[in-house]
Amino acid sequence: MRRIKCEQTWLIAAIVLAVIATTPSVVMAQGFYQEPDCDLPSGHFLVNSGKVYIKGASEEADPVKRSRLLEDAQRNLWDALRRGQDDNPAVWYFLGRYYVMTNDPIGADSVFDRAEEFAPDCATDIEQYRQRMWVPAINGAIENLREGNLEEARPLLQQARAIYEDDNRAAYFLAQLFYNERAIDSALHYFKEVVAGGRTDSATAENHDLSMINIALLYTQSEQWDSAVVWYDRYRTDVNPDDAEALTGLARATAEAGDSTRSLMLYDSILVMAPEMSALDLFRAGESLFLAGQFVMAVEAFELALEKNPYYRPGLYNLVNSHLAVYNDVGQTADEEAETVAAMEDVARRLVAVDPNSADAMRLLAAAYQLQQLDDSTLAVLERIEAFTFNVVIDVMQSINETFMVQGRLINLLDEEV
Repeated sequence: MRRIKCEQTWLIAAIVLAVIATTPSVVMAQGFYQEPDCDLPSGHFLVNSGKVYIKGASEEADPVKRSRLLEDAQRNLWDALRRGQDDNPAVWYFLGRYYVMTNDPIGADSVFDRAEEFAPDCATDIEQYRQRMWVPAINGAIENLREGNLEEARPLLQQARAIYEDDNRAAYFLAQLFYNERAIDSALHYFKEVVAGGRTDSATAENHDLSMINIALLYTQSEQWDSAVVWYDRYRTDVNPDDAEALTGLARATAEAGDSTRSLMLYDSILVMAPEMSALDLFRAGESLFLAGQFVMAVEAFELALEKNPYYRPGLYNLVNSHLAVYNDVGQTADEEAETVAAMEDVARRLVAVDPNSADAMRLLAAAYQLQQLDDSTLAVLERIEAFTFNVVIDVMQSINETFMVQGRLINLLDEEV
């Protein structure tokens, strides 16, 4: 049976957890009241009363008195709404200030939206109050993420996202959380929200770009090939046309979507770029070519990758299987078949040298001998497999910077898995 070891597809970037600094404009200490930094007349005695109570609460140190003043502010402002002041921006603005002081980001978001609708000149002023609530919410979420408290982080991220949408970190972290839970539709929703927000500054630009490629990767994992093509193309157009992973993903997606002509052109481009590509990117290209049934090109990609990293076990394993696929599925002359099998044997020997306790590696070497009708060599390898008391199975080998994380199992062949 022909097999290939695939790298586990990880989202392109993990969550980067860094506490957000509180800027001076966001800090509003107890005992200080700040007038609106925009033209905002009260327009009604109840609205003015609400403002007075907000001011008093801002300057009150006693928590009991402060709470009563806030209750009075809320009552007066809601009374103003009931008396026909719902088109008065000052009502909504001071209700927003009330929700900020009572630490209710969701309530603050909706009333600040109304205030901005009626008084767009107050948008900058309102933004500082949004940030005032956003900073502790996002920092609380980050601390919970660091400690692995995902359920505690989620509502804080939702609050941060609701109150201040101009910073995309909350939506980006939510997308990552949902991806880790395999809630793909929700992850896609939040990644698309990040992309829709654009690149507003350097802090949000990276999340924007990573979200775009992550959407393409998620559609690839879900085998929604037409959507994957759209997002890979968009990423290459808007962010990086020479990104090797995006190019490889696009080549596979176009093949799966039925555009074999374009797919082959893209794969040719990948192989031309090989000198500038990393070994891991070339391995992924080889996997993609193999899965697309382009076995000859897969051989070339794996060989180029192994020139950069000769002892990478999954690469050797896949190259052996690629040679076997060429032998089985590609029309060749007798001399070409002999050359293919000899190459398969050579790589199988290299694989066994790297992983001598793997029955899978030994079986591939035995298959290479059998195809060459080397019966004694085939029998000798099979006897070595029968003599194994345990087998080593590599489940995951993930590249992390310049090292590898390996997860696997030892199988006790004399008893049971341990």
